[in-house]
Amino acid sequence: IDQASLALSRSNQAGAALLLQQALSSARDVAQVEAIAEKLSGLGQPVDLKKHFGFLTEWKVIGPFDNSGNRGFETVFPPEAKIDLATELDGKKGKVRWQDYVAAHKYGMVDMNQPCGKLKEVTAYATTDFFSDQARSVELRLGGKNSWKVWLNGKLLFGRDEYHTDTEIDQYPMPAQLQPGRNTILVKVCQNEEVADWTGEWEFQLRITDALGTPIV
Repeated sequence: IDQASLALSRSNQAGAALLLQQALSSARDVAQVEAIAEKLSGLGQPVDLKKHFGFLTEWKVIGPFDNSGNRGFETVFPPEAKIDLATELDGKKGKVRWQDYVAAHKYGMVDMNQPCGKLKEVTAYATTDFFSDQARSVELRLGGKNSWKVWLNGKLLFGRDEYHTDTEIDQYPMPAQLQPGRNTILVKVCQNEEVADWTGEWEFQLRITDALGTPIV
């Protein structure tokens, strides 16, 4: 990065861009990646941050289910027992079905408000399949400010029942084991009763990495 700055001071933009790309390929710190990406963008080489960080962006989403009195976190709704993408389930206000959702946010945020509606006291689920060419130890890294649980291949990895906290990339790393072939991820996200504007977020981001934060795709 310092060498790139020196190249820029000498009006060597091509050399600076090459050095920044080399730095980006090895960077793992979020703030450092963002700083490098900003410099590259200024040189006409925008960085796809979703791809660089390896955020999972293609999901199936179903909801809303009930979360009155914040009871949704412990309530076992049907997706926790069986994921059947063709099924129709009883939701909070009627029948609900799985919907396709593709995260457009530059940091891969899955916004439950979009497919389910901007609601309160509700629960929803998102699922996706991740294919691995081998068995391997990984980390599922989640960021989000709502109450949530994560399962991998039917095994509960972790959950956190709190709302409207600060959020950041890789906020909650969860050690896990991928199996060869298909691996199914299920995320449960709850929204509580608070109605202030700043409590409207009902979202999460998730990626799979090695222990150093290198994305596994």
